[in-house]
Amino acid sequence: MLKTQETTIKSLRYGKFTARETILFCPDHKYDGENLIKYDSDELNQLVPPYSNFAYDVIVFVGISRFFHNKQKFEVQEELLIKYGLHISDGGITNLCDRFLIYTKCVHELACLEIQSVIEERGGYILHIDATVEGDSDCIFVGIDSVNGWVLASRKIKSEKEEQITPSLQEIKSQYGEPLAIKRDMGKGMGKAVSIVFPDVIDTICHQHFVRDVGKDILSEQYGLIRKALIAKKIRTRINRLLEQLIVEISDMGYDVNVTFESFVNCELIELNTNKTVMVYAIVTWILNYPKEGGGLGFPYDMPYVSLYERCVISKNMVDKLVMMMAELKRVYKPLFELKSILEDADDQKIKSVYDGMKNGRELFTELREVLRIESKSVPLSEGLECNSESDVFEMMSDLGRFKKKLSEQLQNYGAENREIKIVLEHLEKYWDKLFVTNFEIDPNDSSKDIKMQRTNNISEGFFRKIKANQRRTHGNKDVGQDLNFYGSYLPMVWNLEDEEYVKTVYGSMEKIPVMFSKVTYEMFKNERERFYSERRGRIIRLKHDDSDIFTIIQNSLENFEMQSNGLLML
Repeated sequence: MLKTQETTIKSLRYGKFTARETILFCPDHKYDGENLIKYDSDELNQLVPPYSNFAYDVIVFVGISRFFHNKQKFEVQEELLIKYGLHISDGGITNLCDRFLIYTKCVHELACLEIQSVIEERGGYILHIDATVEGDSDCIFVGIDSVNGWVLASRKIKSEKEEQITPSLQEIKSQYGEPLAIKRDMGKGMGKAVSIVFPDVIDTICHQHFVRDVGKDILSEQYGLIRKALIAKKIRTRINRLLEQLIVEISDMGYDVNVTFESFVNCELIELNTNKTVMVYAIVTWILNYPKEGGGLGFPYDMPYVSLYERCVISKNMVDKLVMMMAELKRVYKPLFELKSILEDADDQKIKSVYDGMKNGRELFTELREVLRIESKSVPLSEGLECNSESDVFEMMSDLGRFKKKLSEQLQNYGAENREIKIVLEHLEKYWDKLFVTNFEIDPNDSSKDIKMQRTNNISEGFFRKIKANQRRTHGNKDVGQDLNFYGSYLPMVWNLEDEEYVKTVYGSMEKIPVMFSKVTYEMFKNERERFYSERRGRIIRLKHDDSDIFTIIQNSLENFEMQSNGLLML
């Protein structure tokens, strides 16, 4: 016997208890080199990690509560105390979250052969690669098998350069073999790394990124001019300042904004004199809702300053009518004239000229989206886009071929000066071979086993969105850059636990997660832990109506007032 030691353990299964452990050694085989060979309790090792007071089941409980149930630390603490009689400090919860992520990564590494077996049985895998940042956070690279949605690898990188991405791809290749195909964005670093590590694998680019790249080249210059002009005129700033003034006035007058606003559709014109503040407030609110026209995809899918300009022009006509109605009532309302002045500045002839000049480019961009089935009314990142059959692929290729031929003929007719058409054709020539690949037939007698090729990289884009949304719910904070710095490449790996097949393959079941954690050697945990820590780094008044409802009510209200007007000032 070497020694006897006592440790206070906190466990969900056994509660808080004291474990007395006898450590043995062999006098004849005492050392392995310079290290003393010790024999401790197998039973205790299966229950609690070495040098820890918290059992594996507590680690799992805290990790699941935080990362999957979005619970605040105090909520986890309360539940542990009420259900299990365990008191754990705030710092203890943080430490257990860290351990949960580290063990999850370790078990994934230990299960490489099992994961590879599932991949081979399925017929192979499609590798989607992408990287994400949030503000000034670190960059996280992720490789996902799109066939089952599993994260195969995750690594923190300094940038999306080839030398940063190559090691991650080499790791995936050594553990899971070569994929059937790769789907990626259009970054040069990604493309070069793929050509180095997987030179013989089909390399395809995301349709959504391709369309975005074309749109940027077509529209960036003109959009930049509109954005710059509106910023120089301080249009949004001035409208926001006016909004604040209106909020103060509404608060002082004690308006019930929603009731007053809804009454405009049927009220008498004379009542406009009393409730004019709410009408102006509604118009200003609708203008400032311009970002809602976008789908959150960024430029050029979303063009917020174009939307701001369009709403200012539309609102200018509304305000002109409202000014005439107020004149008919022999009233002058200063905020209304301030808004009129702002909108007149926005409705600038130079801006209009640039806006009109964007028409052809916007139509080309929209047409390209339609040909590639990246529909304007849907949000491409919300779900994967795949081809259901080989005929779908050939149909889309044919449509794109006809589109390309049409543009080539137009270019000959218009001459070399048509900049937008030239840009589209140059992109199609350069990336044609990387746009399409048919689905992979696994069993000639069973088409349901075909591995479908995604047309976009949405599976990884959506995955990043899900992680960020989850962390925002957990913290109530829009900025999740700190989470990417804090948890690094370990956060994506834990989301494999959402997939039943993954859990069954790697753990057996959710209930067996603590058991699998206990199979991680202390040496492996310690090395992974070192890597883990080395990675670390006024009151608003709201209209309850939807954006479209606000616009409709404003229009209907103005029509109501026009009908009551004597018409002289509406000419």
